[in-house]
Amino acid sequence: MSTNPLSDAVEPDLQTVFDVLTNKQCRTVLRSLDSPMSAREIAATCRLPRSTVYRKLEQMVDAGLLDKVDSTRDATQYCLGFDEVVVSYESKGLDVSVNTEPRSASDQLSELWTDV
Repeated sequence: MSTNPLSDAVEPDLQTVFDVLTNKQCRTVLRSLDSPMSAREIAATCRLPRSTVYRKLEQMVDAGLLDKVDSTRDATQYCLGFDEVVVSYESKGLDVSVNTEPRSASDQLSELWTDV
């Protein structure tokens, strides 16, 4: 359990993460991101239709696996938003944690308000 009071507001649920990780196209995108890329670049690199890439990117952002990066260019760029995904079994069932570099509560709150 996290000591961060905002962790429940920003951590994805188990099913959302599993849906992404069990999708072959999402895994292809995750493997291709060694540096920030735009949706157009991801589509070309992964040889996927751009419409598919946009849908998958939003799913991965919702799962906490990708971050949108502000870019000096016109297109939004995406980068990996996690260090590891941990699935554990607890008395209540499976639990998933998407672990990232620690961020301050104020950074998380700022991100939350940006999404709103």
